[in-house]
Amino acid sequence: MSEPVRTGVPRLYVVLLAGLVAILGILAGTQAGFRLAHRNHGPAQLSKAEQAAVTAAKQETINIQTYRLKSFDTDFAAAVAGLTPTKATQWQANRATLKSRLTQLKTDAGATVSAAGVVSFSGQQAVVVVSSDTLKIDSAGKSTTAAQNRFQVTMRLIGGKWLMDELQTVSIS
Repeated sequence: MSEPVRTGVPRLYVVLLAGLVAILGILAGTQAGFRLAHRNHGPAQLSKAEQAAVTAAKQETINIQTYRLKSFDTDFAAAVAGLTPTKATQWQANRATLKSRLTQLKTDAGATVSAAGVVSFSGQQAVVVVSSDTLKIDSAGKSTTAAQNRFQVTMRLIGGKWLMDELQTVSIS
């Protein structure tokens, strides 16, 4: 009798191929894990406290630049409510000049925030960079960008509320 002819792949090749597939799978899993661990998730990466500080910084940056002639007193009060006591006292000194200037120009002032991010955070204090535009709004309601701003905002947690303590213009060049 003659021996049967083998037509399949030698067993050694199958074992080697299976080992190679296993090694490649492990390497792919390791690479995927590394990428996910070092990915920047934006706001989702911030703690609740950090996100609260950023949200407050964005809102106060808008409030401190937004004044309508018809509701100046309310707008000014909203801006001051988001300031630390020391900063609020300093800001009160600008009230008359600001109202006079808006009345003279017969315009409203507004602001938008396009981006913000945490520079540093220590639990009771956060430094946030805010990108905002100051708007000039005429009597017909048409707004034009008066300035593009980049601010470094220092926020302090006082009585459970994030308040603006410092506002500094930073250079973008």
